[in-house]
Amino acid sequence: MPIMYKKTSDLNANKMTRLLFLVALIGTTILSLSAKAQDLPMPAAILTEVNIPSTSIMAAAPVNLTSTDYTEREFYAEGQARRHTGADSASLESATVLDDGWDYRTRVVVRAPQPSEFNGTLIVEWTNVTIGVGLEFAIAEAYEYLLREGYAIAIVSAQRVGVERSKTWSPERYGNLSVDMNICGDDEASLCQGDPLSFDIFSQITQALKDNVGGANAPLPGLNVEDAIAIGQSQSAGRLRVYYNTIQPLYHVMDGFVYWDRSNQLRNDQPVPALSVNSEATADAFGTWSTAEYTRAWDVAGATHASLYGSQYVDDITVWDQSILSRDGTPITSFTEWIEPSCEMLPVFSTVDSGLVLSRAIDAVRNWIRTGEPAAPSRRFERDPITGMVLRDVDGKVMGGIRLAQFDAPTAEQGAINGSAFPCSVSGYHRYYTDEELRGIYGYHDNYVAQVRVIMQQAVKDGYVLQHDAIASIREAVRSDVAK
Repeated sequence: MPIMYKKTSDLNANKMTRLLFLVALIGTTILSLSAKAQDLPMPAAILTEVNIPSTSIMAAAPVNLTSTDYTEREFYAEGQARRHTGADSASLESATVLDDGWDYRTRVVVRAPQPSEFNGTLIVEWTNVTIGVGLEFAIAEAYEYLLREGYAIAIVSAQRVGVERSKTWSPERYGNLSVDMNICGDDEASLCQGDPLSFDIFSQITQALKDNVGGANAPLPGLNVEDAIAIGQSQSAGRLRVYYNTIQPLYHVMDGFVYWDRSNQLRNDQPVPALSVNSEATADAFGTWSTAEYTRAWDVAGATHASLYGSQYVDDITVWDQSILSRDGTPITSFTEWIEPSCEMLPVFSTVDSGLVLSRAIDAVRNWIRTGEPAAPSRRFERDPITGMVLRDVDGKVMGGIRLAQFDAPTAEQGAINGSAFPCSVSGYHRYYTDEELRGIYGYHDNYVAQVRVIMQQAVKDGYVLQHDAIASIREAVRSDVAK
């Protein structure tokens, strides 16, 4: 039975109640509300591998993991979660434990390399549930890098929307999942909304994966997790922003954070590396924010909220699962099909591969954790000092930011904004140039290749793209028939 407390107004009026609860929680001397993170324990979720015949993993990897010697397994994750007060988007101060004992049961998909290939780092994605199903939009952008470099990967369903959709998608496999509170009186309605258990669920599952107990039956057999990096995109990046500001200082479960479009303001007093990679598509909607010693913001010129390449990864998942539903409950074929009705121009998405920058961000945060060497400095779009809106040149191209070859040596006319209706407003568009247009732009093939080489080598030098990816981009340019 969950521990029940008075409604929020009573708690605010009686701080001693909260202090006494903390005494019971940690079994030590009374702590102040600014207690240090290492003083608060984080229990591990109980993980049990899913084994339901004639069912399959929802949102399984859409790529061939066997070719990279990865395994993919799914686990039920259960335990008892805490609620916190002060875990909200407006706060830059540590949250306070409200109560404990709330039962949950959810799922986590785990992809593991062979022990000899493991680089020691666990990537944990908080799934984005904006479209009514939990999806891995950040991994979608950087999956080639993650598999190439031997990361362990976990995809966590921490929120009600994603969990409830999995239950309708496969009642046999997921019907007994729940991240809801089983008791919630009318006087606590406000504390029962907004997935209040999700932060503890995410923490407890991560802790279980870091502990990795169970020998041959462990979730990551033969792997020794040295550090864990939390990642998320858009809606889930927003949840992880709250996590960084209010939850991370209490428990220090995560070792680093990488946000894909976008974190917004992060507190400046935490020695935990956090890097937000941001698209041009959302730049005016979200504005700018300040960074500090352990935080960075990298803006990517021409990038859309999901890239053309990341969206193809998500399309492969959703076409196979038929998991996205329209308002009348019928399946929508793919993620792209969900976006297109709101578009003014097609095809959707720009050709700028923001995954190249996101991969470098993950690599940089991992190196920051391990060596203390900070990531490359924040690189932002230029903005009007009065309106705060991004500045553009005479051709309408955004000024500043990280500029990849696909933006400054393009093979397509493209834009990061596509009308005013969401979701296409942040999804952009592209139109590939004709051969004649490409010859008019570049004159000859070697000139195009030379421009790609200069741009990508500079991006590597500046610290915003990995050498491996720059070489691949240059080779692709060499092999292309652009301006031939």
